Amino acid sequence: MHEMSIVEAFMEQIMKMAEEGNWKAVTKVRLKVGVMRQIVPDILEFCFEIASKGTIMEGAVLDIEEVPLSIRCDECGYEWDDREFLGLCPKCGSIYVNVLNGMELELTNLEVEVRNAETCGR
Repeated sequence: MHEMSIVEAFMEQIMKMAEEGNWKAVTKVRLKVGVMRQIVPDILEFCFEIASKGTIMEGAVLDIEEVPLSIRCDECGYEWDDREFLGLCPKCGSIYVNVLNGMELELTNLEVEVRNAETCGR
């Protein structure tokens, strides 16, 4: 289950930001996840729920934006999506194709509560 290692990695990143920003809580975490990452959103949410227990992220909403696959041929410029992907351009047969979208794994946004300056360090 690679979802747990993904959750642990982005939680580590968030905890570093929380220390620097003096955050009290993280209430929402937004991720972009491309379909080619083969991540199951329900499993990712479950892993986040388990891993966030006892942290400033406990109870936070995990908002996952799934990014569909999109591909472009470098030879003819044709663009298509995963329904047609066989490794070759369906229009000209070229092997020179590039994935434009669908490989994302990004922490895009956080909603946080900041500690009151008067209570810092307590």
